[in-house]
Amino acid sequence: MVSFKSLTGAISKLDNFNNWIRLLCILLVVAYVLSLGAAYFWVFDLFRHFLLQYALLAFVFVLLGLARKLWPCVLAMIVLCGLCGYEIISRIDYIPPPTAEALAEPDLLKVITYNRHHSLTSHQEMVDFIKVENPDIFFILEANETHAEALKKDMKEAYAYQLLFPKENAFGMVAASRHPFKSKSVTFSQIIVKSGLKNFILIAKIQIKGFAPVSFYALHAPPPLRSWFFEQRNAELDHAASIINYNHKDRNSNIVLLGDWNITPYSPFFTRLLEQTGFKNQTTSRFFLPTWPAQYYSFFQIPIDHILHRGRMTLIDKRRGPSLGSDHHAVVAVYRLDPVAQKKNDP
Repeated sequence: MVSFKSLTGAISKLDNFNNWIRLLCILLVVAYVLSLGAAYFWVFDLFRHFLLQYALLAFVFVLLGLARKLWPCVLAMIVLCGLCGYEIISRIDYIPPPTAEALAEPDLLKVITYNRHHSLTSHQEMVDFIKVENPDIFFILEANETHAEALKKDMKEAYAYQLLFPKENAFGMVAASRHPFKSKSVTFSQIIVKSGLKNFILIAKIQIKGFAPVSFYALHAPPPLRSWFFEQRNAELDHAASIINYNHKDRNSNIVLLGDWNITPYSPFFTRLLEQTGFKNQTTSRFFLPTWPAQYYSFFQIPIDHILHRGRMTLIDKRRGPSLGSDHHAVVAVYRLDPVAQKKNDP
């Protein structure tokens, strides 16, 4: 027979569990409310990148609240789940996944961006991955001299056109293409704040026979973990937008903007980038591809690595690649190009 003491102890534990549910629901609401101030304060911006996690956790607490008859919590979590869900869905430009026939079409353009941690020095897995994927062009971020040597030693035959700008810190970059570079450059940003970080944008234009050229702009923006990095990240995105708009007056010019920007599509600064440039952030998955931190389960990851496009390009496929020991997953995008003539006034 169950003693009265054990019964009261069980009831006490149930009450305590209810209190934990209430507390966690309050914290979840507070996190979302703080995220609404992302445009004004760097700490609030950090809360902004987890809308999907808020929605999923709110759904879990709806179920727990129903089971425990915590009606105020149920109502609050339904509202929160709806708000987060609306914000996510309203930002997704969904394209149905490709058929095998679509992926087998000739003259498709495959692009890869991959942040391979600068501390890694053995790159055979990276080389094998690129050889299997066989992209037309790829960009490696956080590249140091070992990344550059891997390209020069193991990939020069397949990717004769290379743009190497390695650094010993986390802001080097290398790129390689199967197609000739019509132009290539490194544009240093004049945006240097308290951090003293001198960053750059890697620019490359490739020419594929029978098609208009495609211009690529690659940027690795700093993580907004301090107020000055927050300011620099936002300023660099604005700077990239202004350079692109200045160089390409014709909105039909084929342009790809990619890289690790340490920002998710839920941030107001990401929305501003799209509004300034007219880029499309399309996806062939129901959610934005989570890419970081790759060492944890997908639930804990957020989409901060991006490939955007505009012009006479049609997205066929976009998917997450492997991490291969880095803290970022690669992102792979495949496009169909319209065979149109180049505009004379397009640089």
